[in-house]
Amino acid sequence: MPVTDEQVAALYAQLAGRPPEEHLRLFNELDQNDNVGYAALLAAGLFETIQRRFVKDGEIADRSEIIQFVAQVRARGNESLEAINPGVAEQIILHALGKGSLSGIDDQTVLGHQIVLLSALVGRANYSEAELNDFMAQIRADADEILE
Repeated sequence: MPVTDEQVAALYAQLAGRPPEEHLRLFNELDQNDNVGYAALLAAGLFETIQRRFVKDGEIADRSEIIQFVAQVRARGNESLEAINPGVAEQIILHALGKGSLSGIDDQTVLGHQIVLLSALVGRANYSEAELNDFMAQIRADADEILE
């Protein structure tokens, strides 16, 4: 089943920096029995943003840059501090870079970290509305491919 317009709208609201209530309302309106599309969209978005942020000219950033990024995300507020386990966040980033595994981390923990990391990476990229729309179209296509 492909990613739905409603799933894209929910994630877009989060990434566009709209009020948290709007994201939560749209997210809660999703069919919670069929959140595979949303999870694929989130995973595709995180993979893409990690590649954009931590791979330059084919070279993968060293671990210290990843550690520093995670520390900055955690330092940005109490919510991030509580939502992010630094070891898990680093492991998720390293996995997306082909340098690690997610074994030993449950799906809910991964999902929770993905949304915080994706929001932080998109926020730091400071996309224009057009760039964010292009990004969403790309990750939707990538997520649909994952789901095939």
